[in-house]
Amino acid sequence: MSATEGHDHSHDHDHGHDHGHGHGDDFDWESMADRLERDATMVLPIVDAIVHDLQPALDWATVRHLLDLGCGPGIVSCALAQHAPAAQVTALDSSVPLLSRVRHHAADAHLATRVHAVQADMETALPAMRPMDVVWAGMVLHHVAHPGEVLAALRHALQPGGTLVMIEFAGPSRVLPAHDPLVPAWDHLEAASAQARNARIGRDPTSVDWSSLLAAAGYVDIVDRVMVARHPAPLGAAPRSWIEQHVRSGIEFVEGQLSADDIAALHRLADEAHGRDDLFVRVERRVLTARTPGG
Repeated sequence: MSATEGHDHSHDHDHGHDHGHGHGDDFDWESMADRLERDATMVLPIVDAIVHDLQPALDWATVRHLLDLGCGPGIVSCALAQHAPAAQVTALDSSVPLLSRVRHHAADAHLATRVHAVQADMETALPAMRPMDVVWAGMVLHHVAHPGEVLAALRHALQPGGTLVMIEFAGPSRVLPAHDPLVPAWDHLEAASAQARNARIGRDPTSVDWSSLLAAAGYVDIVDRVMVARHPAPLGAAPRSWIEQHVRSGIEFVEGQLSADDIAALHRLADEAHGRDDLFVRVERRVLTARTPGG
């Protein structure tokens, strides 16, 4: 199973998450990888905040093995390697094209000796590897048919006292000032995207009781909260590009679910994304952290 990393997704459209299954040989992996990289870049502030919040209980300088589960193109894998300078990072995904991006990013960041791309499907079985100090599961477990079983397998793979980090969907993203005339169209897009996402994966991931699943799988010290990545106005090039692509790919994803007026307004927003100085990006994620007993 593949998934975006840390967002957004990851964004709120599921077309950025389903890259492990059901695509033919003509699927545009390059476009998918580009979207996932843009999404991951938008949530890097949340990654940094999680790392900070886990200190001092987790000393990142002492982490020796970290698993990035459903790593996508490796943006977060490389960020985590920077935060854990002594760690070997196993970047696991089922997609060969995305793992090629992992290797590219690791080489560019001079992390090729520490970030290792591994092809595997976590719903089949985790590959044999030495016990892990940290498992990072960003925007991936909502795809799993039986997440409790996967969480239990991860607990057994972690060291006693090891740390699990889960990142999942929360509320909709925001990019417009409150009273902007384009806000209704944006809200309709986010709502339609969430509905289409839920239909595709067969559940509403925002309503899953992840804390109870973690407790049932044997984890302790469970913390469940919503965290926000903020990119304030005026935006740089990367967030502007994210807005444009989020809108254009979102319209395609929810085909037939938006009015002609909404579509026209959204295309206007995409066209204006690189020129307006009042746009911002606010992305919410649900973050759960937990430990394995002992240690």
